[in-house]
Amino acid sequence: MITNRGKLRFLDETTDSARTVKERKKAFRSSMKERRANNENRDVKELLMVENFFRGISETYGDKGSGKRYFVYLSFSSEASTDKLIEALIKRGNEVYAPRMENGELVAVRLGEDFTVNGFGIREPIGESFQGETDYVVLPLLAVDEKGNRLGYGGGWYDRYLHKHKTAKRIAFCYDFQLRKEIPREETDERVDLIVTELRTMKV
Repeated sequence: MITNRGKLRFLDETTDSARTVKERKKAFRSSMKERRANNENRDVKELLMVENFFRGISETYGDKGSGKRYFVYLSFSSEASTDKLIEALIKRGNEVYAPRMENGELVAVRLGEDFTVNGFGIREPIGESFQGETDYVVLPLLAVDEKGNRLGYGGGWYDRYLHKHKTAKRIAFCYDFQLRKEIPREETDERVDLIVTELRTMKV
């Protein structure tokens, strides 16, 4: 049974049938970026998120969190930090891969000590791209809803990656305020399987 910490709290979300999905998503991104930038107590939340992450995969998938392959985003700006999560995954004997842009598409690269920084200011690992499959994909986002719909940054990079790699379990790793009742969705948007915040885990 999944453990929930705290009460579900959603901000009011208005919908306007006259607006296109893309317009609604653009407005949603703007408001969530502002909200995330003003987020406080990040260090405390990050520790709780790592704790909930391992409990979540244990209760949902019966996984002890060791001996697996994880594809994990390298946090940037006000995103939920993945540094402590990556450290914990490696200590537990997992293989950790991180995304790199190649020819406009995301590829997985085994995480080491050497990095470059791409044009968006995001860290990227150096090394050969991994052609196999990972067991889990830990995703960045601006918002996610109860149905597993994920709002990214609009480039579609992770959606295309997930479409090609269907076997990996998809985990939304985010602050609790990013979990919303409903967000706009397009046909090409890929859903997540599990949501992890500092207050709860939620299987979709």
